[in-house]
Formats: sequence, structure tokens, C-alpha cells
Amino acid sequence: MDYIDSSSKKKGNSILNSAKYSSSNTDEWYTTYETIADELAHYQSQFNGKVVLCNCDDPFESNFTYYFLRHFNQLKLKKLICTSYAGSKIDQIHDNSQLQMTLFDELGDPISVGQGYVMIVSKVPGKSGEEVSDETIKAVLERKGTVKRLKGSGDFRSDECVEYLKECDICCTNPPFSLFAALFSLLVKYDKQYLLIGNQNAITYKEIFPMIKENKAWVGYQFGDMAFRVPADTEPRNTRFWVDETGQKWRSLGNAMWLTNLDVSRRHTDLVLTQYYSPEKYPRYDNYDAINVKRVIDIPMDYDGVMGVPITFLKYHNGYQFEIVGEANHGSDNEFDLFKPKVGGKDLFKRILIRRLRYTPVTEFKILDLFCGAGGLSWGMDKNEHFTTTVALDFDAQAADTFKRNMPYAEVVVGDITDTEIKSKIVSLARQTGVNMIVGGPPCQGYSMKGKKMGLDDPRNFLFREYLSLVEELQPEVFVIENVKGLLLSANGWFKDQIVQTIENLGYAVKFGVLNAADFGVPQARERTIFICSKHREVALPAPTVVRRTTVRDAISDLAYLESNEGDFEQDYVTEAQSDYQVMMRTGSTKLYNHKASNHKQVAIDKLKLIPPEQGKECLPEELHGNQKFKTTWGRLKWDEVSPTIDTRFDASSNGTNNHPFLNRAITPREAARIQSFDDRFVFYGSKVYVRKQVGNAVPPLLAKAIADQIYAVLGAHSVEETGKDE
Repeated sequence: MDYIDSSSKKKGNSILNSAKYSSSNTDEWYTTYETIADELAHYQSQFNGKVVLCNCDDPFESNFTYYFLRHFNQLKLKKLICTSYAGSKIDQIHDNSQLQMTLFDELGDPISVGQGYVMIVSKVPGKSGEEVSDETIKAVLERKGTVKRLKGSGDFRSDECVEYLKECDICCTNPPFSLFAALFSLLVKYDKQYLLIGNQNAITYKEIFPMIKENKAWVGYQFGDMAFRVPADTEPRNTRFWVDETGQKWRSLGNAMWLTNLDVSRRHTDLVLTQYYSPEKYPRYDNYDAINVKRVIDIPMDYDGVMGVPITFLKYHNGYQFEIVGEANHGSDNEFDLFKPKVGGKDLFKRILIRRLRYTPVTEFKILDLFCGAGGLSWGMDKNEHFTTTVALDFDAQAADTFKRNMPYAEVVVGDITDTEIKSKIVSLARQTGVNMIVGGPPCQGYSMKGKKMGLDDPRNFLFREYLSLVEELQPEVFVIENVKGLLLSANGWFKDQIVQTIENLGYAVKFGVLNAADFGVPQARERTIFICSKHREVALPAPTVVRRTTVRDAISDLAYLESNEGDFEQDYVTEAQSDYQVMMRTGSTKLYNHKASNHKQVAIDKLKLIPPEQGKECLPEELHGNQKFKTTWGRLKWDEVSPTIDTRFDASSNGTNNHPFLNRAITPREAARIQSFDDRFVFYGSKVYVRKQVGNAVPPLLAKAIADQIYAVLGAHSVEETGKDE
């Protein structure tokens, strides 16, 4: 393996297309580190917790491998798998500043040219969020067991390599152009995400164009000119060829591209149209009823028929603004090649045929909040000025009372969603108030394999069914479902598949995944499954909004003055805010509510006195451990970390890690609310038991706000600067 210092412009020697896959000259070109880094910078959050496969590269030459090793901890990868084709040219290009290595397999035998092998990395030393040094990468790759010989050649189509493909979440590689369609077909077959470098001609392949047409595949951020290193025996050319100061030969392609099904921001922004149609400016094709548009920038805003546009249109394509009708090409083999483009007897280069879809942005979202609880979802979403909760429903009268007192503008209904009269009332109120969005977290117990027998028809899952029946009846523009993290994994993902299929059958595009509240400014590592479902355009889950996570100290250090049984429902602030987060939490509040400590028994207080600041049960004598089996019981929060998940028993000292970092008491409802990101203006009502249930069950408002902001960015205000001037 040959790597150079991270500050250098020449990092690694990635092979664009592994040698000897075919006789094509482009099968021995090399992708630069910069090309990979520039593209992957746009997808950082989408790699979190994923297994990445690079299956068309020599792991010890590939810049893909180097990039993912270097950014393993930044991307928070679960695993990196790289397979080598037997014909790879190890150490083909060298640089004086590079490190030289001898490679060994899991038995300690040296790896030589002509062998297929696999490199598997599940852990790279270093801190989360930081780049990995070359020295650390070298140590990881020299570690016994990192490299294993393959039984076969390492061809990505072989059975053993397909097994690695099945294991991965995202395939990121540069396949031989001659086998691009073959790899793409495998990825589609096994429903994998991907980032692939290829030639733009691949867009017209019969395996690929239908996926682009159906908005299931799209081009990435780099689409056009790319430079590649080429072998020393490459013949010079008059164009797109040069030799740098080190003697390295280079070629460039003007029609290279990244193809992906990872989310890209341009898919959620409308192309700004400034031109108007006229027959003189937009001639019709000789042999098809469509107009020819010379440049992307010339697409008319007032023409509703079919238009032929340059292939570079795909750089700006939003599947919810335009539909792709087909293509016009000379010699394509796919069924969507509708004609050979010709105007006035003159042949034209291939065109993409599009038709404009009419979509009216949503200016105001009016929410129906089902299973609303105290109102975490609504309170957070209503922080976006374009969102207002108009109707809410919950079976719990105490939680509904808290909701109504904090959001008096909403119609709050107490009752059972399965009750015909209650449901009818909800539908009536929703229509009266113009509801166009539904949110909620329907409880669901069908997480076992037994739940597969009846799916959403299982009586235990009726609340999910009731939620979706209201979606079907009210036809909102968008709806959001939140639930526990385990929903996605239960019954091996079968139940999740049932939900997604039902949503898609209702005619909604759906994006789902697990969000960690800590990534959105909430001082708590709370993970929730989120489904965002939209009628007209796909809405991706929001990307993290913070770089530095908010800590327990940031959240509650200004409230660290009560002992057991001290405090009251309402009181004055006795300290000043000590962090930006506390300033935000106090904004608009003149009094402090719900900051009353539990009245602990003396035996509990005595135990806490034995536990040093930020420590836990491990500090207690074994005879005082009690009947609690979990290690986290009697734990104290740590000042400079995020809190673990707040539950409905946060005020009990023996319950999990809910005790104050140094005071001899559990956290108060207000401290728990701060950790949930409820600002101090939000007051909880009811007895102690009901309040802790309201706080513990709530969706963190800052997480809800991030979801609302993302929805508005896609379905509300959206614009993009049009810079395309392509012929």
C-alpha cells in the first residue's frame, strides 16, 4: 500500500477500473483522492453506522479504500469491506514520499500480485469525528486478520463476493466501464445503496435508464469533466492528455459522472425557470411531438408539453418538478428510446425528454397531532413559523390538559381513536381547520415474529392502522410517524416493510431511519425511528444540525441548588444562565416551573452520599446493590456528556442514570424537561406520576423542529441558482 502525507494533493493510487476485467483502455485509469473526497463530502451523515463495500478496487491501491479508512471515525462507519480482483496491479504507481508496505494475510503469509483477497475493517483507533492518520491506517492494515485470501479471483459477480455485497449497506466504487451495467444490476437486485463512477453513456443503458426515469437513481454532484491518472504505457493524445512535473501521465473525460441512490440536495430544490415559450425559439422535432430546448437554462416556464433537453439536465433534475418521459438517442437499446432526435433534417445529440409537473409549494402547514401526549412534537414543530398545530388527540386527559394549556390555539380532543364518534370529530375538526399534515407516534406491540401472521391487521397493531386510515381519509400533503428504534429491526425488518408498503400503496413517497436527538442540539442520546411521508415529493430525513453536542452541564448547571424535597411548582430564578442553551431555554419565561426535587427516603440519600460525582453503582458496597441487576442503576449524570434516554421514572434514584451529577437526589421534572429540550415556557401539569410520564414519553422538541425545518425546505420554500449553460 502506498499512501502519502494527508496534506499532499496526491493521496493513494485508486484504479478507476480494475485491470484485466476487459480490454478497454479505460479499465486501467486511476481516480484521484480529490475526486472521491469532493463527492463524498456531500453524503457524510448518510454513512453513519453503515457497512461500506468497495468491490472493484485493489484495497491497497484504491483511493476509495484510503478515503474510508481515513474518515472511518468521522463517518461513524460500522464496517469497511474491500475486495481485490486477482488482476489488480499492486504498487503500480509510486511516489518518493509514499510509505512502502509488505502485505500479509490472516495466516501471516505475504500477499502477492495475481491473488484475490478481501480486507475487512470494523474498528479504527482514534476519536469519533476525527481523521485517521496514515500511521494508524498502516497499523490497521498490517494487523493480523485484516486481510483474507479469497477462494476465487475476486470478480464482483462471483458467489463469495456477492455474499459481501449482501452484507453491505452502501457500495462505493469505480467499476470497469464495460461491467458498469452488470454491477448496477446486482445492486438493484439486492436493494443496496451506491455511489459509482461511470461514463455518462451508461445513463442510456436499458438496465439504468428506467431507474432514472422512475426517480430511483440519479446523478451525483460531479457530472462532467474528471481527470484520471493513466499507466505509463498510455499513448499520447492531442486532446485531454498531459504529463505533470513528476512525469505522471493524465487523461480527462468530459462525460464522467457519479451515479447514486443516496440523497442529494438538488433533488429537493426546484430549478428556477426564467424563459417563456415561443415557436420560433423552440422548434419541434421532425419525427416526434416535442420541442427542442438547446440549453438547460432555456427550459420554458410556461410550456406543459414534452421537451427534449441536454443530458446535462440530470444535474438539476428534481423528480417532483419534472417527469422524465423517455430519451431520444441514436442507437440506444432500451425501450424508452423513443426516436432519433432531428430538427430541420439535422441530427442532434441525444436528449432527455421531460414534461413539467405542476406543484404548488405549501406556505402553511396545519397539523393534526395524534397520540399527542404533552405535545413534544407539536411544540417543536410550531417553532417553525410555517407550522401550526390546529387539532390534537390523546387518550390521556392529564397529558391533553398540559397540551392545551401550553398550546391554547389548538383544538384538543380527549378520547380513543378507535371510537367512531371521536374519530368522526377529529376528521370534522381537521377539515374545518384546514389540516394538511398529520404527526404522531402510534403505539405498536407487534414486534415479535408472531406479529407476521396478520401484520397491520393484527389487533395489537390497530392503532397504527387507525393512524393510516386517517391519512387515507384526510389525504394530507405530508405525515410523520415516530416510534421506537426497535421497530425497524423487529421480526427481521418484516414489520417495517409492511408499514412502508402500506404507506406507498396510499400514494406517498416515504423516507425513514433512526435519528439521534443529540445530533439536533438535544442534550440526550435519544434514538427514535422517524418516517417522513409526502404526497408530491420525497422528503429526506434531516441532517444533523450541530457539530458540538449539547451536554448535561449546558442544560442544567444553572439549576444545581436543590436537595431532596426542595423546590416548588412555581418559583423565581435564583441563578443566571450559564450557557447559550440555558439562555435559549429561559427565553420568554419569567418564572421557573416544575423544578421540585423528589422526596427521597433517607436510605436513598445515604446511598447517594457514597457515590462520588458522575459515578454510579460500582462505587457502592455490594451489600447495598439491592435487587436491581442493571449496572446503570444508581448512576449519576456526567456533566460534560449528553444524558442517556430520559424515561418515565427519572425521579427515582435507583432507576438508571438519572441522578444529579453531584447533588444527592434524582433530577427534577424541569431538569428532565431541559434534557428533553422543552424550554422553560412549557409548563407540565398534573400529579408527580403524570408529569414524569408526560416528560419521559415526549418527542424532544428540538428534534421535532429539525424535522419541520426539513419538510419546509422541501415542500415549502425551495429555490436553486440555475447556472447550467450546457449545449
